[in-house]
Amino acid sequence: MKKVTLQDIAEVIGVSKNTVSKALRGAEGVSAEMRSRILETAMKMGYKKIKDLPNKIMNVTILCRADFLIESTFWSNVLYGIENAARNNNLKLSITGIDVEGEENLSIPQTITKETTNGIIIVGTLNDEFIKKIKATKIPFVVVDHYSNAIDCDYINTANENGVYKAVKYLYDNGHRKIGFIGNNEWAFSFRQRYYSYVRSMEELGMYVDSDYVWLDINLKGAEFFRDPEYFKRKISITEDFPTGWICANDKIALAFMRSLEDMGVKVPEEVSVVGFDNIEMSAYSHPSLTTIDIPKSSLGEKAVNQLLYRMNNPEKPYEDIKLYTQLVIRSSVKEII
Repeated sequence: MKKVTLQDIAEVIGVSKNTVSKALRGAEGVSAEMRSRILETAMKMGYKKIKDLPNKIMNVTILCRADFLIESTFWSNVLYGIENAARNNNLKLSITGIDVEGEENLSIPQTITKETTNGIIIVGTLNDEFIKKIKATKIPFVVVDHYSNAIDCDYINTANENGVYKAVKYLYDNGHRKIGFIGNNEWAFSFRQRYYSYVRSMEELGMYVDSDYVWLDINLKGAEFFRDPEYFKRKISITEDFPTGWICANDKIALAFMRSLEDMGVKVPEEVSVVGFDNIEMSAYSHPSLTTIDIPKSSLGEKAVNQLLYRMNNPEKPYEDIKLYTQLVIRSSVKEII
């Protein structure tokens, strides 16, 4: 096999031999994006001296809201996917939680510079101005589980619209014609998508959306529906018009809603059917077990790493909005109405 030379690498990438030499030696005068591209190309081509390079590991920073780091039902699985893909691609990860003050003040961590950071993965919702400031650093980045029309970049999201359609259609196929929705239309991007999809799916299937049973005031940040056992009970009023089926924007809301129904003597699914979203672990062990929409959480993280590597090596290519499809998980919280 022919020995791979610096000139071979330079010709593949379209740069000078001197640029390749600088990048592989860690010398100044080469951007972080180009250094990463040259390094990855050299590794793939089997450049023999690659094992001796001190900078062969690329540094990637994960940015997210600080409270995500203590959440164990959803975000931990996304982070696991990122970690797994990073390990397979020889990436060194660091995770930085952004608190409310830091986000509002647009305080980019001082550790993030073009000299020290090869790429950034933003996980979850951060405000547009903060993300714009990240983009201004010129460091390649991708955004997971969030979207903004105001910012052109790579996005990795769940196919929320299709997931909610599956949930509504499942209730419809089981005879339900009065279907309510519980969520929040102002907080997370995914929750807005799920609400809009609920409305479209109801209209597509010829069902009426009753605004009395579309509850968009759930405060997820305060999570009153967990701390206050009376929260849902103050909203629930079983009348002839009360929906037989409900779509909840996530499993946590669905589980709290079911618990309140049961406390009020309303049986699930005998009297009211409930479908969640996310498929967190506890949804399988609730009573009754929760029918829900499964999100490929680890795959979101893995896809984010793969897209970041692509962006590092192809900075001029068009940005991509990637959506991963969901699956309906049928359990015991939905009853067929004859």
